[in-house]
Amino acid sequence: MLIINQLLDIYEVRKPELVPFNNYARRLIAWLGDVTLEHVPRGENRQADALAKLASTLALPDHETHVSICRSWVIPPIFESEDNGEREVNVVSVLEIETEDWRQPIIDYLQHGKLPDDPHRRTDVKRRAPRFIYYKDTLYRRSFEGLFLRCLGENEAKQALEEAHSGICGAHQSGPKLHF
Repeated sequence: MLIINQLLDIYEVRKPELVPFNNYARRLIAWLGDVTLEHVPRGENRQADALAKLASTLALPDHETHVSICRSWVIPPIFESEDNGEREVNVVSVLEIETEDWRQPIIDYLQHGKLPDDPHRRTDVKRRAPRFIYYKDTLYRRSFEGLFLRCLGENEAKQALEEAHSGICGAHQSGPKLHF
């Protein structure tokens, strides 16, 4: 309601950072011609209200990785910019969250004797390293039976699970049948 009243000159725009947006909206309204601005109360606009409530309550499950996508969508300007002649365009920035491979600190320790800077991680690597072997650029973990189990990264683990679950029996195997 505040924005509509500001565009109708009932209220003034007090925040200086919002003045350019207000001016742009006014120019756009003037360019479009016959435009009517009307405030629709939340109670009368149930679909938008339900969508807003849904968006505010959605939570990302723990097993999913959240990749932040900063999207700024701006209608291309009709008029030349007043300030410095720059044009506004659609901008999408994707920030990829870098996750360290869990195997790398152990590999660094086994190959070069290098430990992480964090004291907790340093202790963890020292404690776990004796159970691992690094051979021909592959990390293996020694099992209790003496077998060497290949250590997988995140993508390899996902691929192995997909292959295991998409086989002949798919997801119809019971737990004990999948153990060796």
